[in-house]
Amino acid sequence: MQSRVIEIRPEQSKLICLFSGGREIAVSRLVGSNVRIGDEILVSASNGSGTTDTEIYIRKPSSAKADVYQVKVGYAALPKQDRRGEFFVRVQVASGQLGINTVHIPCHVIRDYFFAANRSASWSSKPSFYYLLHLPEDVTSKELRLGYRIRRIELRKENASKADLATIERAYNMLADPELRAVYNELRRDPTIPVPFPYSGFGSLLLRGERAAQNGVFFANRILAFLPERRLRKVPVPLRKLDYFDDFAILRDRNRKLEVLIDHELLPIRWDPTWSQWRHLINATVEISADFIHTGLYRKRGGEWKLIEWETALPSRTELEMPEGLEEDILKARRTHTRFGEYWKHIDHLRAHVQQIPAERGELQRLCWNLGLPGDFDVAQITWRPDYDAYYHEQLIKRARTMYVFRDEYIFDLEKTVVVEVPRAGHATYVFARPADVGDWVWQYAVTTRRDIRLNRDNTAESLGFLGRVVHGKNKAEWLKELRCRIGESPDCTTTRIVT
Repeated sequence: MQSRVIEIRPEQSKLICLFSGGREIAVSRLVGSNVRIGDEILVSASNGSGTTDTEIYIRKPSSAKADVYQVKVGYAALPKQDRRGEFFVRVQVASGQLGINTVHIPCHVIRDYFFAANRSASWSSKPSFYYLLHLPEDVTSKELRLGYRIRRIELRKENASKADLATIERAYNMLADPELRAVYNELRRDPTIPVPFPYSGFGSLLLRGERAAQNGVFFANRILAFLPERRLRKVPVPLRKLDYFDDFAILRDRNRKLEVLIDHELLPIRWDPTWSQWRHLINATVEISADFIHTGLYRKRGGEWKLIEWETALPSRTELEMPEGLEEDILKARRTHTRFGEYWKHIDHLRAHVQQIPAERGELQRLCWNLGLPGDFDVAQITWRPDYDAYYHEQLIKRARTMYVFRDEYIFDLEKTVVVEVPRAGHATYVFARPADVGDWVWQYAVTTRRDIRLNRDNTAESLGFLGRVVHGKNKAEWLKELRCRIGESPDCTTTRIVT
């Protein structure tokens, strides 16, 4: 519904626009600062509250190409050339109701909003982001974060405005991202190059420009404000999932659709690119707390282009919490990698052996000795997967009389039961009644599979004395409680949950 504004009245954090006929609408101060008496306002029917997600069109009858448009946008495509040879970015309108489907933004408009230290000055006279942060152009990622933190403290002591603090935060975020920093450095050499929309759009845009007469396009000539979609999240990050480079490490988690940049200041442990060769041996997990920005990218799958949406941690809002014993865990992983590299032929021989023949731990240790492996070599490591939590193994091995290794499984001989564990995430613990002869039982187990046991094919489960499986789950204490009940350590089994 479109109406002409006849009065503007401030009210707390908003402005009230009054129209002829007594109708009124509340808009934010930012949107309201662009409204004048006589303007015509069109608001989407679904939301007339004037929030940042509300689609609002302000038509300026007295000014050409000065209309103001607030809209929630989706994916921003990569730059391309228009008919005049000028580069622009096309941004999708998310669930628009005012007849506008896309927003056309020239690349120099994106440059002057996101990559400019001073948005009111001409590009040639703008100070650089490096100047704002008091840092040299060859600053490392670690020095960049440290410099940003120091500059922020200085500005706060000087009682700087929120705008100044927001500017140095934007400067840091642009330089902390290697891809955006590369674009910025290139812009400083050539301000006419096409630039992408940072983080591929996804948020609320406030624009100035004009609407096309027919094709549902809004042609922007200035970005007045952009509020990205973001949310605060705390996520555990296994260090084995990071890609390590000289100056930074990066997490790209395909399952959780997350991307996090980590520098040496955030994770104060000196790494280098060689870590990527043995990262799978690191068991430690750190906790990342960050504001995650909604982003995305089109990829071709099955002959069709599909939008893959991600969340990227904002560098200025990223914090990391390290567990105790982290350095010790990393040193252990490094030693294991060195040892595996030195004795890889012997380790492959041991793996091939246990794929065919169940081997008792003492027997494997003798084989290690005969092959020339060090006496402190842990035979459990030959089938241990990096994603396996050592807690389960520790609880079982301290209760075991002996342990057998077969295929990728550990067979523990306990006082009253036999327990089989796969040292890999996602596998349950299998519990069996203890037979008269554990050695014969191990050979009988060797000719079957877990699937045969679950389905009791040919009475396999009964002949092996299968009692059930205990799911690892998220609660280790619950797993241990169920295990203790099943192996006969606890007389109270009334509240346990055994999966059979």
